[in-house]
Amino acid sequence: MKKIAVVFLALLLPGILFAQDVVEKIEVVGNDRVTRETILYYISSREGDFFNEDQVRRDFRVLWSTGFFSNLKIEDLPGTRGGKILRITVEENPVIKAVTFKTGKKLKESDIVSKLKEKDESILPYSYYNPAKIQKVKRTILDLLGEKGLLAAKIDTELRKEGRNEVELVIKIDEGPKLLVGEVVFEGDTKVPPSTLEWAMKDNRPYSLINVILGKAVYKQNKLTDDVELIKKAFQENGYMEATVGQPRIEEFTKRTIFFKKQKMVRLVIPVNPGYLYRVGEVTIEGNKAFAVKWLRNMVKLQPGEVYQTTAREKTVDDISELYRNFGYLYIQVSPIENLDPKRKIVNVTFNIYEGDVVYLHRLEFHGNEYTKDKVIRREMMVREGDRFSLGMFKDSMLRIKQLGLVDIDKDPDFKTDPNDPTKMDVTVNVKELQRNNIQFSAGYSGYEGMFLAASYSTVNFMGAGENLSLSAEEGKLVKNYSFGFTEPYLFDQPITAGFNIFDRYYDYTSINLYLQKSKGIDLTLGARLFGYWRANATYTIQRINVSYPEGTTASLIYGSGTFYESSITPMIYRSTIDSPLTPRSGTSYSAQVKFAGSLLGGSIDIIKPQFEFAHYQPFIANHVIGFHVSYAFIKAYDGTETPYWEKFFLGGERSIRGYEVYSISPRNESGINLGGDKAFYANLEYIVPIGGPLYGILFYDLGNAILAGQNFSLDNMYTSTGFEARIFIPALRVPFRLIFAYNNRVIYPGQSNFAFRFAVGTTF
Repeated sequence: MKKIAVVFLALLLPGILFAQDVVEKIEVVGNDRVTRETILYYISSREGDFFNEDQVRRDFRVLWSTGFFSNLKIEDLPGTRGGKILRITVEENPVIKAVTFKTGKKLKESDIVSKLKEKDESILPYSYYNPAKIQKVKRTILDLLGEKGLLAAKIDTELRKEGRNEVELVIKIDEGPKLLVGEVVFEGDTKVPPSTLEWAMKDNRPYSLINVILGKAVYKQNKLTDDVELIKKAFQENGYMEATVGQPRIEEFTKRTIFFKKQKMVRLVIPVNPGYLYRVGEVTIEGNKAFAVKWLRNMVKLQPGEVYQTTAREKTVDDISELYRNFGYLYIQVSPIENLDPKRKIVNVTFNIYEGDVVYLHRLEFHGNEYTKDKVIRREMMVREGDRFSLGMFKDSMLRIKQLGLVDIDKDPDFKTDPNDPTKMDVTVNVKELQRNNIQFSAGYSGYEGMFLAASYSTVNFMGAGENLSLSAEEGKLVKNYSFGFTEPYLFDQPITAGFNIFDRYYDYTSINLYLQKSKGIDLTLGARLFGYWRANATYTIQRINVSYPEGTTASLIYGSGTFYESSITPMIYRSTIDSPLTPRSGTSYSAQVKFAGSLLGGSIDIIKPQFEFAHYQPFIANHVIGFHVSYAFIKAYDGTETPYWEKFFLGGERSIRGYEVYSISPRNESGINLGGDKAFYANLEYIVPIGGPLYGILFYDLGNAILAGQNFSLDNMYTSTGFEARIFIPALRVPFRLIFAYNNRVIYPGQSNFAFRFAVGTTF
């Protein structure tokens, strides 16, 4: 029986084989750049294989997906030997030789290129033109335009023939007008001021001058969902825990702009239901072991009976977490669990604490300091290897490193824990060395020096050990200054500062009816770090001073001229958290000093001269910075002596009230002679805007005066200067160059203009 079956199959098999067609040949027609071999690489059908209609369909889809072709056809034709011939007819897409974006002013080409790269939609030169991909690119660009409020924008594409089947792709973008939010209307009883809800929105705020300046009044459809959530959050921040916010409706209407021009805008109508007002109920803390509940309760910002605020809840979480992290509990988790009681309209909240293990600093490394010695940076660290890893002390250490002015923090430090022991933390701090040597030959004009020629050498990192060495010579119309100084910031490897400065100075201010002063002497400074950011130092100065005055001035009659010997000591205490001595962005500084000179120290001048200063820098929107500075000082002679004229206060110039001439502000007698002030007060306010590279634009307001001992400061006797300053910071010189345009509220001399232009070097504070 088996033999019969085998014979039957043997007779039947040739018939089966000859019944199925074989692919005799594969022809490719119409190709130019795409070779036959490339096309055959993408398909699975092969000459000699059995013809498979499903396989041919798959081959068609694969070839079409390559994007090489604008038209494609696969035919199966009768062969010469009873099989099939596959004919693949193609029309190739052109090759894109170049891509050109024709944009408007509001959307930059670089923004488009970055976004396309991010979404992996970049159009590369010498790639094949693919209409489907171009449509994706257009949608991406439209999304970018929508983010900028350009919802009426249109995009067209043009193919310009370049060579053999080559084109230039031109993408034309017509931005159209921006669509602004004219009004935001809340439907329902908001129970909180509508302005609170409007300000909570990050985008899509109603049209106003401030929202236009901040760029918040542009209608951004893709940001509406986020703004709805922010409105709901604003309700919860005011105690309305069950508030609901509906889907906004969009209505078009016409409104006048701030320039009284009619413009089409949109009105956002947002349904709201704040619900009931909730108050704080019971507050409990659980899971704490390292700190007592009594201590932690001092950080809770929620008090029973008060309106429940989610911002107070989050502030509590942040404060408790910060406390733990400052004691090495880096894995701390504080979870607020809220329980709403709808009947009593209260929120009972439990702060559940998971402390985790204490983390220790295992290994600390610095990368990027090729010249600066490792110990110079390491000694600024308040956390040492083996210590508990206090996050607060570590952040303070990073600030102290930046304050050195030797290196900058290049990027965020790298933190790595030991996989086998999570209590050990390895940290790598990446730094970038700053310009350390300054060899400078310069000439120019300054209000304090007049026309000058100067040469100097200074280094803030002598031999990589952090010492400061300076040697300078300056010849100017008003000032001649020669000095040599050296400062050791870490004497005997302790946070003790010691230094000296030998000087020979010449000040000729007779042209503005002040004085001619020549002085030679030496400053000796000794200081130390007290704790945290607090430091103290004392400077002892001994100098010989020769003074003369223009003939006929009151000063020459009162104070006399000749040679004087001054021996003084100036103790000073100060604290600074300002992040950079060169380009500050944040931080605060306080300082108080008293200069004491007298016969007790061996000199012939007896004065006490205290001075107090405060400065603060606050980061603002879009990398802008607000800076504020105030200074107050007074001087008093004792033992029946007169206050030296050159020690009195003369304000004006780029270091105090920048719109006025140097030293022009002080009390004057009936003849207009500058008497000098016994007290001085001035304040400076700056709004700093980075323009690009080393260039900064600064809006400023300066205010102050120098007055006699019997007078009082008031707003009526203040000199003010308001204006704009262009400041160019040159890192190699470690000083900025400044162009100052100012308007002064008062004039010094009759007929003088209230407007002033100044060129200056250095900073005001």
